[in-house]
Amino acid sequence: MTRIRDSGAERFVKELAQENEAFWAHHDARLDPDAPRDVLLSQIRYRMRQGVYNELRSVELIAAWIPWVPEREIRDLLPRQLEDEQRHYQLLRRRLKDLGEDPDAYEPLPEWEALFDWLVACRKRPTVEKLAMFQFAGETQSCEGFETLIRLAADLDPETAELYRTQILPDEYRHAAIGRQALLLLAESPERQRQAREACREMNLKVFQAYQAHRARADRGS
Repeated sequence: MTRIRDSGAERFVKELAQENEAFWAHHDARLDPDAPRDVLLSQIRYRMRQGVYNELRSVELIAAWIPWVPEREIRDLLPRQLEDEQRHYQLLRRRLKDLGEDPDAYEPLPEWEALFDWLVACRKRPTVEKLAMFQFAGETQSCEGFETLIRLAADLDPETAELYRTQILPDEYRHAAIGRQALLLLAESPERQRQAREACREMNLKVFQAYQAHRARADRGS
């Protein structure tokens, strides 16, 4: 991919990353680090079952988006991400089976299913918006969430923690980098930057609302 040297775009991407980080500093509702060990382990298992669904839906949305990304520099990066998501789906299914759980028994909450339905439907939106939402905002937040999961699972389930650390997290960082590269390439004007910023805010709010529903369900021991 062509290296973009635009101090304005680089400054914007840095500021947008800081805005996303500030939002999630007070809005993360996925896991409770202070929960008793059995409750925390239950939350981690729920997160893994949900992860199977997430990875499969991510394959769907990336496949839906590829024909609607005219910028070849960006489009050529997406098939590798699609392959990664499919591999993560298989890894998590296998790990859950090893733990004696049914990886296909997960029933997504309406809020979570609606989130992915919305993302798939975003395929016709400008590339700068799509990749600001999913790769830049969404995948960056996934990286942070997986780091937390790895830290909390290290004593409770070391094998699962190692799976996330070595097989999933490195790919997630690469996916987030695709979003950063897309913004450096495409967010070259105030209007494009406005589009990207609003798309990130829209994504963050929708994901947080879905996380709230997920956390309420996990706390009930579903």
